[in-house]
Amino acid sequence: MHTQQAIHSARQLFPRGLQQPEGSLRFGADALLLAAYAARHVEGMNGAGRNRLVAAELGCGCGAALLGLALRCPGITGLGLERELPLVQAAAANAQLLGLADRLHFAQADLAASTFLSALPGTLVGKAANLDLVLANPPYGVEGRPSTSQMRERALRGTQDKQDRKDVLHVFCRAAATLLRHQGHFFCIYDALALPQLCGALDAAGFGLRGVLPVRTHASKPALRVLVLARKNTAHQTALEAPLTLHTRQTTAGKGRSCAPRWSAQALRFCSWLG
Repeated sequence: MHTQQAIHSARQLFPRGLQQPEGSLRFGADALLLAAYAARHVEGMNGAGRNRLVAAELGCGCGAALLGLALRCPGITGLGLERELPLVQAAAANAQLLGLADRLHFAQADLAASTFLSALPGTLVGKAANLDLVLANPPYGVEGRPSTSQMRERALRGTQDKQDRKDVLHVFCRAAATLLRHQGHFFCIYDALALPQLCGALDAAGFGLRGVLPVRTHASKPALRVLVLARKNTAHQTALEAPLTLHTRQTTAGKGRSCAPRWSAQALRFCSWLG
């Protein structure tokens, strides 16, 4: 049992201190940006985000994005679905650490299985196909040297088969559509270069693309990621936002040396956890 003081301390430290199993893909800025993007919209829908909304995260890993959303929006309750059991256990432990175990639950599920809804806890089974919002950070399927950890490899690329990798987006979008209510919100972060593939998967699953926020490392660079909002059973009516620039110009630390780029003020306003 965590004391209120320990919970307060863990929340102040978030996202530091989260459990992450050995051999898993470590969460990074993408998960935190996704949480902040979803929270901004939730707060816009109901003020401070205190109205009761039910959320789910697909492929939640250790829970970073869903935990961040719940911390920002006190009215959120929800479920994280994850294929890897060690990550499910870590996410549940992290929810306990942050005092969110009464609002967030985590379950093992393979989203590609037609029976994945059977993984829902009994309290949420009746709410299947009636959730308010779903979050996802799907595998990007980027090429690269295979990881020695199967769990990390699956998180990076979804599968070893290149054709199956193309289907991963469709799996995530179909799962989101299955869980969401009519006109429910789907928040996703993905590789900017693969935005056309994401749009195709959203369209095939019955989503209307409503918002795109490009994310770039520096003002002189093209977008590396896109944060996307889609809504179930709606028409495409896309608002393209001005890019979010993560870093200021790199500064030198002395002759022949350079410092790591700093987070920009814009990035920290958007997602204070980056700092």
